Amino acid sequence: METIPHHDCLEIGYLQKPHGVKGEVVLQFHPEFGASLEEEPVLFLEIDRLLVPYFPDPEGIRFRNDETALLKFRWTENEMQAKEICGYAVYIKKDDFIVEEDTVLQNDLVGFRLVDTKMGFIGLIETVEDYGGNLVIQLTYRGKEVLIPFSEDFLIRFDEDKREMEMQCPEGIFDLN
Repeated sequence: METIPHHDCLEIGYLQKPHGVKGEVVLQFHPEFGASLEEEPVLFLEIDRLLVPYFPDPEGIRFRNDETALLKFRWTENEMQAKEICGYAVYIKKDDFIVEEDTVLQNDLVGFRLVDTKMGFIGLIETVEDYGGNLVIQLTYRGKEVLIPFSEDFLIRFDEDKREMEMQCPEGIFDLN
């Protein structure tokens, strides 16, 4: 069985449930991976902590909305076979990821060092939440949870190699939290 290392892949979602009786499943995926799925890459299911390749059927992937799609793999022929793979996390190779313009991968920012232009090092980014298209960074600063709105207008420097992001945080943001 061929596998691929986790660090070469991105988790895009999971197989939610069977659809119909011909082996289709509902794929629940993160919206930023829609363009990548349109290219019908090889998908990897995480089975027993190994990433195992699964190939979409020539019928392809049928999108229901920007977060779900109907998917049939080459070997799934019936509802029972589809049920067996439901619940598994789904991955694609990083090389197959298509970055849409102005897309920020929320999970990729977790663990980045946040530096303010005036105050210096603030902390490590713990989570990034999307509130109706508005990204909010959460971290701990001086023992308190801080929520900082993310905007490209505030971004001064982004260093992916150093995993560091410098922002000009809004005035008084650390006094509000």
